[in-house]
Order: sequence, then structure tokens, then C-alpha cells
Amino acid sequence: MQTPRNCPERELFIGVYATKLKELSDTPYCSRSLYELERMAERCLEAMEKAGEGDRSWLERYLSHVVLRQGREGFRSWQLIKGFDALRDTAKRLPNVLGSFVEADDLVHWAIVRFAQLYEELQSIQGLTRMVESLTMALDSKEQYTSSHCRSVQKITEKIGRVLGIDVGLAALLHDVGKIHIPDRILTKRGPLTGQEWLILKQHPYHSFRIVCPINPEIASVCLRHHERPDGGGYPLGETEVRVEANVVAAADTLHAICSRRTYRNYQRLDVALQAIRRSRGKQFLPSVVDAVEKAYGDMAGFLASFGPPATHGDDTHATNSQPRAA
Repeated sequence: MQTPRNCPERELFIGVYATKLKELSDTPYCSRSLYELERMAERCLEAMEKAGEGDRSWLERYLSHVVLRQGREGFRSWQLIKGFDALRDTAKRLPNVLGSFVEADDLVHWAIVRFAQLYEELQSIQGLTRMVESLTMALDSKEQYTSSHCRSVQKITEKIGRVLGIDVGLAALLHDVGKIHIPDRILTKRGPLTGQEWLILKQHPYHSFRIVCPINPEIASVCLRHHERPDGGGYPLGETEVRVEANVVAAADTLHAICSRRTYRNYQRLDVALQAIRRSRGKQFLPSVVDAVEKAYGDMAGFLASFGPPATHGDDTHATNSQPRAA
């Protein structure tokens, strides 16, 4: 049962726990104000009390808050676990607040295990984000278009995905990262590619998969399949059972590639891009994805139109095919 807020033992528990955190001299806790630590201890105690009554959702939310906030503030996992050890010591000293020490210790153990799971998930996301930043810089040095293209495709994908209730923003950001393995002479070539050059370029989804897979296999799988088509004419696997997540990235990829100016093709109007998506319904794009593109059209129009005006005919030395060469 939760002890009253004005209970002296409860206030003592908060004070002792905050003091123990403050005295963890090899952690960031020691640099926090005692007032801040007391508020932290009070929130933790409330969550533990609710969990002791059978409702662990409060403790789950508290742990998520700790992971998100303190994890992003530079806390190491072992430092946060030392904070839980301080909680265990406090519960042992003042057993009447959380019930028997055995019950409290079981809760702390559960909290540490759940915290470790949440912290690992956060670190994976952070690690992926750091990798994205470094790889984006690498892409910038090879071809500035590819780097900016990935960021734009991410934004378009988020708008389409919102209609379908899916989130593949990170996959969209990383879908072309494998192009860092493509020779510059192919990646930046003006004019048509040879058959051999096409074969090399079409390997980039697999390179993206290899780069991303060690960190997030699910995102890597989407990157691998962003050029697969329902009609079987895609690559590198030639699958006909196309994942909707990958197909959303494919649609966003095509929209941006058509609406932006490339070294080998001029900018096209948004209505041209939308017609290209509609014509490929059931062939390159799943019907549900085409429907989502149409529903998101109004939300995307301003963004897609921002990629610059058409070049003059004098600058257009390449074909204006609505299907981009390296979409």
C-alpha cells in the first residue's frame, strides 16, 4: 500500500535515496542539485509503490523516462545501474516504505532488467543515428546529391508512411548509403550508363544492407528491398512479394528523383511525378502505396516543389525521362 505523502518515513526515504545518488562521485548524479535528485527520488518511489500494488505500468514509464532523458544526457549504463543499487540500499534501510525488503528487491531486480532492455534499444537507435551522420558526410564527399536525396526521401517517406500508419524514416534515410561503394565515375556520370555500369550501380541496395544489418537487421531488410517491384522487375532479389515498408521508400525515392534536377536529367513538375506513380500501380508500386501517395499529395506538394525550378533547355543535355536513372 502506498504510504501517505506527508509520512515522515516516506520523506526520509526520498532524502536518503537522493543523498545516496548525490554521493555517487564517479557518476553524473553528483553534479546534480539535491533538489533535482529529491524530485527524481520521489518519482521513482511513486512508481515503485504503484508496482508494489500490482501496476507496473508506472514503473515502466519511469524507466523509459530515465533511459530517454539520462541516456541522452551522457549517463553510462553502469552509472544508471549504480543509481538502482542506491535504491536497493535505501529500501533495505527503510523497509516499511516499500513493504518487505524481499518484495522491494524483486521489484528493483525487475526494474534493472527492464532498464537494461530499454537502454540497449536506445543505444541501438543512437548508434544508428551516429552512423547515419558519419555516412552522410562520406556521401557528401562523393556526391552531394545522394546525401541530400536521402534526407529528402526520409521526409517524403514520413508523410506517406503516416497515411499507412508505418514508420520507416530511418530506412529511408539509409536506403542509398550503399552508394559509398559505387565508383565515382559511375555515380556522377553525365549521360547513359553502360550495361556493366548498370550492373554495378544496381548492387547498391545490397551494400546498404551489409552496412546497416549489424546495427538494425529490420531496417537493413527494407534498404535491401527498396528497388523490388510487385511485377518482379526489381532488383537485387527480383521478389514479387514486396514489403509495403520498402515500397513506400521506393515511391518517395521516385517522387524526389523526378522532381529534382540531376546531373543527367532536368527537374519535372510534381504532377508529372504523381502521374508516373499512378501509371506504375501494380507494376512498380503496390496499390495501397499509390493510394497513400495520393492522400499525402497535398501535404507533400509544397516540399516537392521546393527542389528548384526547371533548368533552361540549353542546360538540358540529357534525356528527360520520368523514370530517374538511379532512383
